[in-house]
Amino acid sequence: MKARVSELTVGIFVILFGLALFFLAMKVSGLAGSSLGTTYQMTATFDNVNGLKNRAKVTMSGVTVGRVDAISLDPVSRLAKVTFSLDKNLTTFSPDQLKSVEKDSLEELRYGDDYQQANAQKQKEMEKQLLDSMKSITNIDSDAYIMVATNGLLGEKYLKIVPGGGVSYLKPGSSINNTQGTMDLEDLISKFVTGMGKSSPSTEANSSDTAPAQSTKDAQPSFTE
Repeated sequence: MKARVSELTVGIFVILFGLALFFLAMKVSGLAGSSLGTTYQMTATFDNVNGLKNRAKVTMSGVTVGRVDAISLDPVSRLAKVTFSLDKNLTTFSPDQLKSVEKDSLEELRYGDDYQQANAQKQKEMEKQLLDSMKSITNIDSDAYIMVATNGLLGEKYLKIVPGGGVSYLKPGSSINNTQGTMDLEDLISKFVTGMGKSSPSTEANSSDTAPAQSTKDAQPSFTE
């Protein structure tokens, strides 16, 4: 009886351990916990996306805001093109927030030289054009950049959006131009080894410069009568 209880306990433990490993693998691979709200797509091109996979997370300030949809190679530029979806609720402004952003943008526009040198009609046109361009924007500014980051030293690859400081914002469907690709460990080791191999030129002292100077006896003058 005790043997059966022990076997049953071990069996339950093995099943629970297997389920824990399964959910952990699903979490790491991005197949679990990836529910997003209403989304829109954006793109970015990288020189190297080694290790980045479909459904990898996209974060901003440590918060998951999207997922990678597709990774392809641009046949013209021969760069990696990554298409990813972003959660609209997390990466766009609410109506009240948008009014504040529009106010800040108008203030910056009015301080510009082109605005101050224009006449009243031209100024109104510039303001209208600015407000029309901000009707459908994200909270990702044009100065932001996106990089391929790593969870830990050997963890999974994901996309990390780093906000900039501008007041010009990107629209859904546009591309983030400032990018940073994967930094391969092999490249770092190669650069390190190459740097170590370069020795500084040795300066050999000339024997003529280092040889001790021969002492000369002072010749005393002789007086003859």
